[in-house]
Formats: sequence, C-alpha cells, structure tokens
Amino acid sequence: MYYSFSYRIIIFTFVFLFAAFFSSGQTAFGEPEATTYIKREFNAGLKFKVTPERDLIKTDESLFSVEQTIGTAAIELVSKNLIYLPARQEQWSYRFELGPFMGNGNLADITAKEYIDAELSPSGIRGNLQGSYFSRFYWDSKNYTIVSVNAWGLYDIYRRNAEGTVIDSNNVSHPYEDDSNLRKLRYGFQAKAGWGIGRMNPVNHFATAQYMLEKYYPGRNFSEEEIRTVAREIGHIKHQRNMRTGHSAENETKQLAAFLNSKLFLESPAGMESDWELTEFRPRFQGSRLEFGPFFNYYSREPDMVYGGYIRYENQKYCSLKLNRILSAGMNYNGYKKDDWVTFEATAGWNWYPSMKHEIGFGVRYLPGMVVKSLDDLQPLRHAVIPYLEYFTQLNSRYRIETAFAYRIANEDEFVMPGPELSVSIYRSSY
Repeated sequence: MYYSFSYRIIIFTFVFLFAAFFSSGQTAFGEPEATTYIKREFNAGLKFKVTPERDLIKTDESLFSVEQTIGTAAIELVSKNLIYLPARQEQWSYRFELGPFMGNGNLADITAKEYIDAELSPSGIRGNLQGSYFSRFYWDSKNYTIVSVNAWGLYDIYRRNAEGTVIDSNNVSHPYEDDSNLRKLRYGFQAKAGWGIGRMNPVNHFATAQYMLEKYYPGRNFSEEEIRTVAREIGHIKHQRNMRTGHSAENETKQLAAFLNSKLFLESPAGMESDWELTEFRPRFQGSRLEFGPFFNYYSREPDMVYGGYIRYENQKYCSLKLNRILSAGMNYNGYKKDDWVTFEATAGWNWYPSMKHEIGFGVRYLPGMVVKSLDDLQPLRHAVIPYLEYFTQLNSRYRIETAFAYRIANEDEFVMPGPELSVSIYRSSY
C-alpha cells in the first residue's frame, strides 16, 4: 500500500507537469523579447565549498567505500560563453580550481581476509578541471536536436589519518590505525543527444529595458512592443562588446539614450551609467521545452559505465521584473553491468529580484529512484527531498558574490547521499 501510494504521487506529478506543457502552447520567438542573446565572460576569484562525497570501488572479491564531508577553499577560473540565436542555442564553459581541502568521514575496506571499519580525516591539495559544451539546433520554431558533452577530472594530493577496527578472517577484532600520504585521480565523461520540442528564451534584455523605462520615465505606461523594441537595441549594444578590450558604460548609455530619443521621442535621461553596469545579472528565461534521447556516462569509480535514455520537461515564466517561476520534471533509465535503475526528478522554484543587484532563488527538488533487477523485480522506491536557497549579488560593475545552500534529506542509499551542501564564490567578472 505504501509503495502504491508513492507511485501514484510520482505519476500524478509528471502527468500534471507534462499536461501543463502541452496546454500552455509553445512560446516561440516573440515572448517576451527577441531570441538573440550573446555573452562571453571570464571570472576569476575564490570559491569555498562544503559537500558530502562518496567514493566506491567494487570487485567480485572486495569492496572499498569512503563517505565523507569535504570542505575546500580554491582559486577559481571560469570561462563562459552563451550564444542564443534564432536557429541555435549554444553554451560552452571551462573551469579550473586549485586549493586546500580537509574533511572527515568513514572508510570501509572489505576483502576475504579482513574487514576494516574506520573514521578518517583527510587534508591536502585538490585540483579540479572541467569542460562542457551544449547545443540546441532548431530546424523550425519548435523542433530542435541536442548535442551535449561534459568532461571533468579531480586530482588530490593529501594525507589521510584513519582510526578504527579491523576484523580478520577468524572474526577477531583489532585496533586499526593508518597515517598515509596518498594521491587520487578521479575523472568522468558525459554525453547525450536527443530531440526537443519548444523553446526557452533569455529575458535579460527585456528585464533591463523594463527596468530602465520604469525608472527613468515614471508615470508613463509602455506597451510590451515598446519594451521589446528597447530590449532589441540593448542587445544590439551589448553584443558589440569585446571581452579583451572591455567596454565603456558611458558610451553604451549614450547609444541607448540616442535610440530612446530618435525612436520613442523620449528625452535623454542622465545618470544611467550606474544602473547600466548592474544589468549583468544571471540568465533569466521564459518558455517551455520537452527533451528526450539517449545518454552515456563514464566515471572512474562505481558506477563506472552507465547508459540509457532520458526525458525532461522544463518551464520558466517571467512573472514580473521581480519574479521568475521555475518548474521541471524528468526521468532517467540507467543501464548498468549489474542492476539497472530508474531515477525521477521534479523541481519547483522561484527567483526573486528585490533590485537589479540582487537575486534570491529558493525551491525544492524531489528525487525518487528504484533499482530494476528485471521488469518483474522492481525494488522499493527510495525518496529524497532537497530544499535549496541561492543568493547572487553584484557588488559593483565587476565584482560578484554567489552562494548556494542545499540540504539532502534522504536515507543512506545509492542514489542520493544525505547532508548539507554549501558553496560561496567571490569573483571578478570580465565581459
């Protein structure tokens, strides 16, 4: 009865979200701004992160498992490229992190000869290198194909102190201590392809146009078409930037003021430079899309090679200048050399903008999953709930702070490792 009720909840959630997608229609090219959005940026700064980790190496004769919470402080270099055009949407990025880490956790090392159970406290230096590319190519206003690749690697040089017990093959227990200098390399590769229906457009230029018009021309009502016209000009101005040579806020606002005067017959406002430099907020979107296709994942630990299929629905709504609403749902079928498994995901969230400088995101993710030994042997459903909170602020035209906190509420299982996850990034952005 319990699992029957759980299945019904999941089915209802996904049917509701997919029905919302098809009943809302396809938001294509004109809602609420033109589809062109181009931004290249390079960020350099510091990142502090605390997160649970799991490391597993399993063979027919042995099992080595580490579960630990790790805190890192790293220099972070990130290059991002966002290109949204009528016929294609592309994103690619590179990330490098290097810095000290420390933590604590538990170790289990099981062989035919002995069983080691110990508490451990590693500390050392960690390097992290990532690269990713994602492309949606539109054949018409609604249909597109997907190509996505992502590769990453972690390299740790560290000292591990471990204390606990060891039980030998005669079931005799002894104290266990180990103080070792170690090196560890972990890496992974992910790829997926597929087909999609629908479209999600960035609304950053539209939000900027709405904010500027409302602030500098109070009391005047602007139509949505007038806001879109100004948004297109804002995009035209920003897309001429060269990240290496930089840009002038004074010159760009003069271009915008001249456009407002010539096209909308508005007086040129003064003092727009300070607000203009604070319109580089993170991407906001409007629209819906449904994607599905095959995927392939490789990881240098367990589970090492996974393949399967996915389906994912996303919907974001530009509710107002101060609020965006986010809904998403998805399902993955994961094939593995041992047991297969199915994972589901549903997210409901909101992004609130108390001002152009600040963004507060909050919501909850629901992540159930089950092991599939065969179609006639479905294992019990395991549940995980993850409430999250995010904060982004622009200190000035160059410096940013991003924070994210999530708490994984789950049992100890193979899908989601429970515990808190916190990250804080302080960086300088060139764009």
